[in-house]
Amino acid sequence: MSTPSPVGPSVAQAQSLHLRNSQQLVLTPPQGNRWVSIQVIDGFIRLSAHHGDQIPETTLALMSPMEGGGFLHPKSCNLQLEALSESILTIQYGQESISQQDDFLTEWLMALHVVRHPVKAEERLFNLLKLLVYRLGRRTREGCTLSFLLSHSRLAEIIGTTRSTVSRSMGKLRENGSISVEESKGLLTIKD
Repeated sequence: MSTPSPVGPSVAQAQSLHLRNSQQLVLTPPQGNRWVSIQVIDGFIRLSAHHGDQIPETTLALMSPMEGGGFLHPKSCNLQLEALSESILTIQYGQESISQQDDFLTEWLMALHVVRHPVKAEERLFNLLKLLVYRLGRRTREGCTLSFLLSHSRLAEIIGTTRSTVSRSMGKLRENGSISVEESKGLLTIKD
C-alpha cells in the first residue's frame, strides 16, 4: 500500500483527483463545523477513520458513483480514502449544514451496524457481501455482481472477526452456491 497523502480544506473547490488502485489519501479535519462532500466519478473508494496509532483504522463506508455525498467531518479523527480500484473523485468542503437525509455517512454506519448484529460470523459475512453487492454492484444474468474484491482481513475488520474465519466462511458460501468469486477478474457474484 502507498503512503497516504494528506488533503485538507485547501482543495475546497471540488478539485478532481485521480487515485490509483490501493492509493490512500488522508482528509485532515477542517477548522470549525464543516461538511465534506465526496463524489466518486469513477471507481470504488473505502472511507475509514484513523484515531491514532493505538486504535486500528475503522471502515466507515464504501463509495462509488452511486454512493457518495456530504457529511459533517468528525472532529475526533482523521478520515482516509483508499482506492479499491482506479478512481476519480471530487472533494469539496463547505460551511453550510446538510440535512440528515443527505448524510450518506450516517446511512452507511447504520447499514454496517445492522450487518454486525448476527451472532454467527458466516451470517455477518453474507450480510456484508449482500450489502456491498446490492449497493455497489450491478445485476447480471448470474445474479448481482460486485466488480472489486476486499481482502479477507478487510472483510474481517468490518464484521468483527478474524481473517481465518472469513476465509473458512467464504469457502462455505462458495460450496453451498451462495456466492461465486472470480479472483482473476476481481468479481464476486451473489446468486439469485
